[in-house]
Amino acid sequence: MDITVRELEHAASRLRSAHLSRPSQADVVAALSDFAERWREPSYPFRRSAEQLTDPFPFAMVMVSLDALLESLTPERLWAVIDSEQMRGVSGCPVVGHVIAGNTPLLSWVSVIRALLVGSTSLVKLPSGPAAAWGHLFHQSLADVAPKLADCVALLEWPGGTMDLDIALCTNADLVMAHGSDATLLSLQARCPGQTSFVGYGHRVSFGLVTAGNGVAEAAAGFARDALLYDQGGCLSPQTIFVEGGWPETTDFAAKLAQALAEAVLLYPLPVRAASAASTVREARLLASMEEGARLWSDVALRWTVVARSQREFVPSPTFGVITVQPLATLADLPEAIAPVSAFLQGCAVAGDVHDYIPNASYVCRPGEMQAPPLSWRQDGQDVLRVLTRGRQHEDPRL
Repeated sequence: MDITVRELEHAASRLRSAHLSRPSQADVVAALSDFAERWREPSYPFRRSAEQLTDPFPFAMVMVSLDALLESLTPERLWAVIDSEQMRGVSGCPVVGHVIAGNTPLLSWVSVIRALLVGSTSLVKLPSGPAAAWGHLFHQSLADVAPKLADCVALLEWPGGTMDLDIALCTNADLVMAHGSDATLLSLQARCPGQTSFVGYGHRVSFGLVTAGNGVAEAAAGFARDALLYDQGGCLSPQTIFVEGGWPETTDFAAKLAQALAEAVLLYPLPVRAASAASTVREARLLASMEEGARLWSDVALRWTVVARSQREFVPSPTFGVITVQPLATLADLPEAIAPVSAFLQGCAVAGDVHDYIPNASYVCRPGEMQAPPLSWRQDGQDVLRVLTRGRQHEDPRL
């Protein structure tokens, strides 16, 4: 429901009052642990409500990320995150303004949980449309577990780019933490007055790597899940997969990936797509079919497309399940292969143990785990909690 500037200002004022009587850090850890325990129960009413959500993503997709996040919310792991940054007893900014993108459903959960751990209250702009439902479920469930903690969160909705409301958010927050396109972040940053700090998470891409001698079938199954979840629209969705070896190894893996995708679509139903998705996929397939030497695997439903290309450099994807598989003669060639996107690199899933060859990636995991980062994931290499204590203007040099 859209709001007015006055309503936003009232919400911010209420949060400042709530900040003065916020729960202790120990109470927050206990409440979040209780929250997670309840969500793990299949019979928990809020989980059952979540299971009914289909737009923009069905629960079968979200469950992968949800289970990983819940595993992070034990007292031991929460205190480990706090202690890793020496944040025991350290307070964050009184009011953090969160601008949440709609490409992954649990983004608001992660952003708000981190703020709660350092005693910050949260003024949250949810994504427009059905994607906001996950944020509301989080807040309603938090109120069920710890009402005083829920009082430290205000959820708001308005169309992106509404200037007066964007200005009001930036003016009434001590720090704005925004997720979205680079253009969105630049616009919001320009609206922050001098006393408001800004942290932006913009356009990022991820890739996969299959090293020689590793289980190709297992890797293909993992990458199939990574690509299908959230329709390949997240910053941790693989767009290109490099295969150590030559063209025969590349096409062999591409064929196995296509088979794995055909099987995985039965587990992860098609999400609600933009009207332009079908034409985007058809165009990508047509262009690939015209490339000399390229090989193509695809499905009739336009859910997934695998293109084997002989070129070595990272190939961006239009998303919607369009994946490029490319040869990598030696692992030493990887930095050059990803150089075109090195400034925007987010994550990499590796079938093998070659983490030393992954420059600039903030998240390195095994195939099948790309959409399940823990709460402790240092997105863009930034601190998880200490970033919420910034009292000066912060600029992302990559914007």
